[in-house]
Amino acid sequence: MDKIVRIEQAWDMSDAAIRGALQPTWSYDLLFGIATSIVTTIIIVLLDVLFRLFHRSLQRLRKMQIDNAKTFPFESLPQELRDMVYENLLEDPSYPAPAARQSTSSLDWMLTGLWRPSTNEQQATRASDSSNWIFLANKQIYKEYMDMLCKRSTFNLTVSPENYQPSSPNDKIWSIAPSTLKQIRKASLQLVTTSAMLGCTDPRNMASSSWALAARLRSELSALESCTHLTLNAKAIGDPLWNPLWIWYHSSQSFKQIGTCASDCPTGPVLDKITFSLDTWSPGENYLERDETNKGAWTWYCMKGHDVGVDGGPEQTVREFCGMLYRECRTCRPVEEGEEEEE
Repeated sequence: MDKIVRIEQAWDMSDAAIRGALQPTWSYDLLFGIATSIVTTIIIVLLDVLFRLFHRSLQRLRKMQIDNAKTFPFESLPQELRDMVYENLLEDPSYPAPAARQSTSSLDWMLTGLWRPSTNEQQATRASDSSNWIFLANKQIYKEYMDMLCKRSTFNLTVSPENYQPSSPNDKIWSIAPSTLKQIRKASLQLVTTSAMLGCTDPRNMASSSWALAARLRSELSALESCTHLTLNAKAIGDPLWNPLWIWYHSSQSFKQIGTCASDCPTGPVLDKITFSLDTWSPGENYLERDETNKGAWTWYCMKGHDVGVDGGPEQTVREFCGMLYRECRTCRPVEEGEEEEE
């Protein structure tokens, strides 16, 4: 009996020990299960929220795409509002359009600012700017935009060895529609001339009236019926055998009377101003401009706009032209007593 009692006591003790050992394990499993359920629920809720947000964003994006696909009723706006839009898009057109600039070296950025770029480089840089294509929308917008462009902008017309071919006298120098030429209000003529473009071997034996290029330009410029402001910049390309004064002189004499009764093309615009420059640098030449206070007579001015003297007119010699071109301004440099006595 004692053995049986001892065995039962041993079993009771083992059962109690087993239960005591298992009780913490059950508590841990219960807490782990609860925590897992909570985390899973949170993840499901977050995924649901993210899905709803993504779905709403996608719907908004689709709605924006649909709204943007609708054509804006620009033509239904009042003419005044359309003109305001056109004014913000106006540019001074250039004919011919300069070619896009092509970088030849990765070190070009280091040279910026060391010296002034040449004329061709400046024009090529402007060509890289974005262009306005609004006039390609339809015929109505094209007509309205071109009308505003011709009234407000300055058309830069360039003649250079690149677009002038003496062997093709019947071809137009600038590819501009005749209807556009009639509407232009302001124009600037850039005459980039080499000695060969004068068409003679000795400039001393040349008469300005016989210059074929000038006659061709006067003929084409006569189509600018509405032009009220025309300027000329005579730029001479350097030549070791030619003095640039000859190019400046013949350019001045050939275009002074354009648009007047004294010209072979009395119709078209009247020239307002003539400037002179070189393709590399300029020593500060005087320029010609009409003096409205003196019945529109051609008058020489210094670089600061001071009156230097009246031009000699169509009969002016190259020596007289050179004297006025570099004549000192008495306002910028007053005459001293000694110099006045010498004169």
